Amino acid sequence: MTPKNILVIVRQSPYSSILSAATLDIVLTAAAFEQTLTLIFMGEGVLHLLSSQDSKASGLKNISKALPSLELYEVDQVFVEKDALKERNLKTENLVMRPDTLSLSQIAETIEKADQVFNF
Repeated sequence: MTPKNILVIVRQSPYSSILSAATLDIVLTAAAFEQTLTLIFMGEGVLHLLSSQDSKASGLKNISKALPSLELYEVDQVFVEKDALKERNLKTENLVMRPDTLSLSQIAETIEKADQVFNF
């Protein structure tokens, strides 16, 4: 079976719904089946990358703790929208992992190349 190029885009803020946990499940499941994965955090989704999160009050899963382990599953194409970081005054060195940054035009190119896109 030829691996598919799967793109997962995270746009929603942490704890806004159960989609964060579902997103992580999709990424780990696809990685287990040796698919080519790209993960992009955009807009409010970049907040998932902050290390100082407390999810107790929300009752929802905090995925930020699991994100650094993605490399163990060979998910090494993790990106963050450059403008979203800038708008929120965030720097990659303050995140739970150090994803490469992409401009909106680079994200558009990545979407075009994907066989399947999950947009959360």
